[in-house]
Amino acid sequence: MNNNYRKVSKEMMERLKKKGVRLTPQRLAVIEFLKVHKGHPSVDEIYYAIRRKYPSISPATVYSTLQMLKEMGEIQELHIRADKASFDYNPQPHHHFLCRICGTIMDVEVDCPIRNRKTIGGHKVEKVKAYLFGVCSECLKQESEAKESS
Repeated sequence: MNNNYRKVSKEMMERLKKKGVRLTPQRLAVIEFLKVHKGHPSVDEIYYAIRRKYPSISPATVYSTLQMLKEMGEIQELHIRADKASFDYNPQPHHHFLCRICGTIMDVEVDCPIRNRKTIGGHKVEKVKAYLFGVCSECLKQESEAKESS
């Protein structure tokens, strides 16, 4: 196996193989990129990074790989930004925070009282996703330093 793909979890690769997925170098590159870049990248961000190594890869290949991984429960698709979807290597339920200044998306740990509820008001709960919006700690720090130096 190529050294470039050692970062892709062996467990994920085995699950995909068992489901009959062909692990092409392009698909492995998409998976590796997601695992290494925890910033919840978009299709375009993944495509532009991967095409340096695979010039023949298309945005459609990246998109179809991400959709396949999402449908198989291996990754999450986020709609925290109004203009584009982002993707998270971690498929487990968790919340996300979007900084309105720098645009960074990050995982956040929040005690969610409804995460494990099966029903609310007679409605069946199938999934809970929460997006939090604000200013990240790094941008707050920079704002504070800018005020101090003025």
